[in-house]
Amino acid sequence: MTLPLPYLFESTNEELPERTKIIRALGEFRQEWQKITEGDDLTSIQASVGLLLNDVADKLGLSPQERHVVLGSKLLNEVKMFVSTNISPK
Repeated sequence: MTLPLPYLFESTNEELPERTKIIRALGEFRQEWQKITEGDDLTSIQASVGLLLNDVADKLGLSPQERHVVLGSKLLNEVKMFVSTNISPK
């Protein structure tokens, strides 16, 4: 079920309340996943929880301190290691 939320997209990002920015960011995140999975059912997609949390932190624009609170030291290091070994520049 899709709920119409046009008011979320009528203002520039600077004018939006913080909660609306979060909702917008999470909606964009979902849309990216739908594009990546080519429309497959998102409830059946298997993904790394750690990388998913990292992506959410990115999408929300968390500061380094906020990322540390959300991800913790261990996961931050695991994500850094994963990115450095699995993502190469084009």
